[in-house]
Amino acid sequence: MFGSTLSGVGHDIDILIVGPSGETLSTLKKEIAGAGKELPLDVLYMQPSEAIETDFVNSEGCVQLSVLASST
Repeated sequence: MFGSTLSGVGHDIDILIVGPSGETLSTLKKEIAGAGKELPLDVLYMQPSEAIETDFVNSEGCVQLSVLASST
């Protein structure tokens, strides 16, 4: 997760999903699209090489959802 929601502001939930392309990703995108009809989700998908090359996780201050879940 990243973005303004982590700071308690903003109305959308920004999520980065890092993983390989293929059938599993296609299935995940369909499931997330369904959830996005009910929730204000903004989802960004990257392959691992893209995430490393752009340093997106560090530059945007991404926090793993498992870390957020365990802190509540």
